Amino acid sequence: MEGNAARAVGELASAKVDSVAYCCTVSGALRGMEKDREFCEKMEDQWGIPITSTILAVTEALQHLGLKKIVVSTPYPDSHHVAERAYLKEAGIEALTMQGMGPTTAEGFAAVPPQEIFDFSMNAWKDYADEADGLFISCMNYDGMAAAQALEDKIGKPVVTSHSATLWRVLSQAGQTEPLYGYGRLLAEPRVDLRKNATSVV
Repeated sequence: MEGNAARAVGELASAKVDSVAYCCTVSGALRGMEKDREFCEKMEDQWGIPITSTILAVTEALQHLGLKKIVVSTPYPDSHHVAERAYLKEAGIEALTMQGMGPTTAEGFAAVPPQEIFDFSMNAWKDYADEADGLFISCMNYDGMAAAQALEDKIGKPVVTSHSATLWRVLSQAGQTEPLYGYGRLLAEPRVDLRKNATSVV
């Protein structure tokens, strides 16, 4: 995926899209924040299209919501958490706990239904409910966004997922500012128009 990123962005650029997202949370985290940002900026310069990575969008979303201490639930084995925890720390965000379901394949991540994600995330949350500012559900191959609103309603604090953060960022980059309801507070708020030379801010 890393090796084919430039080619894939070039193909999307030919369709005159308004924004492109690199959709793998851990892959971006393995680069570290500085190199991940450089990765996006390099492709932006090459193709003239706003680019974000999922993990960059996640940290920006968490910062936007003021979440400094979070609980993280994932489908990953524990080994995948190291780079992600370090990236979050670079962004000034402390992962109080990172709990993974343990599948080791993309197919395994994708096979987990939203109800199981809800139940697993609530279990991860319970010991940190008083201390945590919110919950982050990681992985773009894991249907956390389908459980986000129900989780947010239950815990009374913001729930961000890899999907919702990525969507939040690319919509802003594309100038789409209208709220989207049913997926948590992040998308339910109006967004800033991040298009270059944009004159309106919502």
